[in-house]
Order: sequence, then structure tokens, then C-alpha cells
Amino acid sequence: MSEKNCNDCGAKCCKYVVMEIDIPEKIEDFEEIKWFVAHENVQVFVDSDGTWNIEFVSPCRHLNEKNQCGRYETRPGICREFSHDECPHHNEYNEVFSFKKIEDVDEYIEKIFNAGLHKTTKDED
Repeated sequence: MSEKNCNDCGAKCCKYVVMEIDIPEKIEDFEEIKWFVAHENVQVFVDSDGTWNIEFVSPCRHLNEKNQCGRYETRPGICREFSHDECPHHNEYNEVFSFKKIEDVDEYIEKIFNAGLHKTTKDED
């Protein structure tokens, strides 16, 4: 098994921002999800543990032409805390649902929410 490092990864972790969002509980809550995904470079996804997330695909402005941090020594704490165990280059992620456009949300409502298969809590470890 090779050592995990940042060489040649293309700075994948520095090209997006993901934040956890509330799980939609009622049909009206999906209007916000539709609004999110109506914007370019924004998607919503559900992790295998039931966590709902919003992702903004937007490269860090401090990446240089070699996809390296231009302010490595003074980078924010969250960048310093990021580990290879969380790295999208070294790991596979299982998104249960992914919403990239309004039609994806409508399909989820029709096939999952209206069928009573929507979960309003995430799985607890």
C-alpha cells in the first residue's frame, strides 16, 4: 500500500466547500434544495449515513498554477486539520442521493418522499 500524500492529486480538496444542511422534513423544505441546485457549481448530496450536504465547487483563490497552496505556512486552521483520511483523492465516497438540478429533486420527491421512503434522521453510529 502506498503512502498517502498530496503529490499529483490536483488539489481536489481545495476546489470545493461542503457543509451539512438540515434534512428536509416536509415537502416545502425541498423548495430550498431546488433553489440551491438551480445555481451553477452547487449540488446537494446525501451521504451513506443519511447526512444531507451542500457542495459548492469553487477553487481556493490561493492555489497556484501547480495546484499547490500559495499560502501554505499561513493557511487557515481548517486546511491544517484536513487529513488524508478525508481526502477525495485517496478515498471513495458513497453518495446515496445526488441532486445537481431541479429535476433530480423532483424525481426524489416523486419516487422517495411521496412513497414514504424519505428518512428525516440520519443513521447514528
